[in-house]
Amino acid sequence: MFEADQTIKETSALAAFMNRCDVANYEELVERACSDPDWFWTQILDLTRIRFARPYDRLREIGAGPENIRWGIGGALNLTETCLDAHIEKGLGDKTAIDWVGEDGSRQQWSYSRLAEEAARVASALSARGVKPSQGVGIYMPMIPEIEAVLLGIARLGAVAVPLFSGFAPHAIVTRLNDARAVAVLTADATPRRGKPVWMEATLAEALAEVPSVHTVFSLRRFGGPVADPARDLDWQETIGKADATRPAHPVETDAPLLIAYTSGTTGKPKGVVHTHLGVQAKATADFLLCLDMKHDDRHLWMTDMGWVMGPLTLTSVLLAGATLVLAEGAPSMPGDPFRLLRLAAENKVTHIGVAPTLVRQFLTQDPAPLRGYDLSALRIVASTGERWTDDAWLWHLEHICRHHAVPLNISGGTELFGAILTSTVLHEVKPGGFSGQALGVGAKVLRVDGSEAAPGEVGELVVTQPPMGLTPTIWGDKKRYLDTYWSTFPGIWRHGDWARRDPDGTWFILGRSDDTLNIAGKRIGPPEIEAALTETGKVVDAAAIPVPDPIKGTMVICICVTAPGVTPDDRLVEQLKDRVGEVVSRPFRPSEIHFVEALPKTRSMKTMRRIVRAAFLDEDPGDLSSISNPETMEAIAALRKDKP
Repeated sequence: MFEADQTIKETSALAAFMNRCDVANYEELVERACSDPDWFWTQILDLTRIRFARPYDRLREIGAGPENIRWGIGGALNLTETCLDAHIEKGLGDKTAIDWVGEDGSRQQWSYSRLAEEAARVASALSARGVKPSQGVGIYMPMIPEIEAVLLGIARLGAVAVPLFSGFAPHAIVTRLNDARAVAVLTADATPRRGKPVWMEATLAEALAEVPSVHTVFSLRRFGGPVADPARDLDWQETIGKADATRPAHPVETDAPLLIAYTSGTTGKPKGVVHTHLGVQAKATADFLLCLDMKHDDRHLWMTDMGWVMGPLTLTSVLLAGATLVLAEGAPSMPGDPFRLLRLAAENKVTHIGVAPTLVRQFLTQDPAPLRGYDLSALRIVASTGERWTDDAWLWHLEHICRHHAVPLNISGGTELFGAILTSTVLHEVKPGGFSGQALGVGAKVLRVDGSEAAPGEVGELVVTQPPMGLTPTIWGDKKRYLDTYWSTFPGIWRHGDWARRDPDGTWFILGRSDDTLNIAGKRIGPPEIEAALTETGKVVDAAAIPVPDPIKGTMVICICVTAPGVTPDDRLVEQLKDRVGEVVSRPFRPSEIHFVEALPKTRSMKTMRRIVRAAFLDEDPGDLSSISNPETMEAIAALRKDKP
């Protein structure tokens, strides 16, 4: 158990907000936010003075049902006016917006004015190539200052950002860019990894052979990489570097897309989750500026990737607060520098940091002696998300990172909400791995299968009963899939897909995914993408990718496969298949183990029952077996685990 000291509580942004709203405690604020959403979200918009180019007529329209809720009816705005222009007009143009550290220790500092100018140049260069508002623009770059300018520049133009994980292989890029109908992509020729360039532009060029809609690529050539297509691939310095740095923001309707964040479900292609200019600002304010206590003077570091929602979320939150983003390229842990994240935090006087339970479990395997030389006294907040904590990892980070002073704040939500469903705050006692309350304005509950509310301590489905500003309004180009995925289980209620429970003392716990989505070190992907990579080799005719607990990563990928006729399963085949997943999807999703059976459990419609595969492999209760057509397959899968040494 941990409790923040009184000074942190009394000076918190949340305490000030509650005083402003004349509520006695957080629980009262939660209740009022759910019972009077118009009042609450108006307070949130006022808190960060979100700018509107055209004021809205009505804040909220829910007449067509919560699944079709609309916000800011009749209004227009552009995120960059609040996040950049407003700060500069207040005299903060010279303040450091981005403090960047390269893998080799090189440094760059960008002021708010510099960031605004570079964003305007990106918008101008895209416009000069014929990119128009509402068109998709891909981002396939490492975490360097330019990537932040790119996201903001696309927003300033009114185009739609399509961030891609910097480690994606060509096939994964193709799927997402084609779905978004992207017309341009911004990239870099390479990113360093342990001192050697990893060629990104070449990977992108291979992918674009199958993306006919992309007519323009801007490449930042840091390592002198080759040009794949001179007619399409333009040099960053010669184009963006010389573009207009004064371009004003293009106002868009409040429900116009800002970005498409791809996340994966259990079937079909990745889901393009849509987020809007208004929604991301409101949700980031409620979650980061209030519950995670991000302030104007903070120096925030959360090592992530723009291809996962934490990339756009951390940038948006920092800029809304008028704070400084400490941006680091490379890995948080490296050979010879296992605690790199914490070393950077100490050297850069970071006050507000994000960690993942997976990373802390890696730290846990190292000798902590070097940490004694790191001065982490500036840390006030240590936030975490990604997956479940283990008690030993949580206690280790309380001792060695928080040092029993910085407040450990756990949050959980998802790509679809641009933030949290459950959170911790500086005002509450914090239990290991738990959440001290629900996020503001979401109406979180735990429901039984029949839709009734679970009793305290009972496990059920985590749901949102009051759709917050920031909740995605749709899946790109597929409203039916959106409704089927999130709104069909409990009519009028958002089902997130997590098992959860709320203990009698009010602490919430997330207990894992209730669907099949793989969450590997905080990165989510659907099993079909991995399974397709395996079957496309021609050596496997059927496959099931399942998540299995791992003491370091939290979760690892295990694949159970059926070989093609004439193919002999052996160690060489296993390595070939693992490598194929790494090449086609991404190395983080490379299977830890691959096993072979004669058949997989199927429904009568021949759908693979991954839930049954996982239960058999882990010797867990498989639940209802009424829909399985070949239950005899479970015995062979169970034997795989038992046969392990």
